Amino acid sequence: MEWFIDGETGLPAEAAEKVKKHLEELKKQFQELDIRRTGNGVVIASLIEISADGVKPVNPASLGTSENYFTDIVSANITIPSQQRDKTTVEEVPTETLASIQLPTAKRYVRRGRTELGFIAEEMPAEVKTSQGDIDLKALIAVLAAKITRVEKRLYGGGGV
Repeated sequence: MEWFIDGETGLPAEAAEKVKKHLEELKKQFQELDIRRTGNGVVIASLIEISADGVKPVNPASLGTSENYFTDIVSANITIPSQQRDKTTVEEVPTETLASIQLPTAKRYVRRGRTELGFIAEEMPAEVKTSQGDIDLKALIAVLAAKITRVEKRLYGGGGV
């Protein structure tokens, strides 16, 4: 039995034909599916890369950026995966450390024709910013939760923090 390697996919010819046929079907379903080869594998729709190492995102998923953001979230239930098994080097941050982070006052502003209430990313402290300078909502929630915990301890816990 002879094995011929497809030059485009690097797969045996028979497997390559099956993959190409399946991709053609996907192209029909999704109209223009952006597929390009990389040194490691194949990138599909600029979202995922399929390689010998597995399937991984090309860019971390996010709900928008400063240039391209979502104005409405249609889903009624948003889940942020955040399980212990996905993390390394986990350490607690003292409540007082988080609670002491000073947040700016909220602003009302018009963006792209819509009135919004929120914060200006440039005014936010570094602890609640992403590496791109946008607001990190997970970090902001952690700071707000610490501030609430501090207030609750003062009200109900007999002083302290």
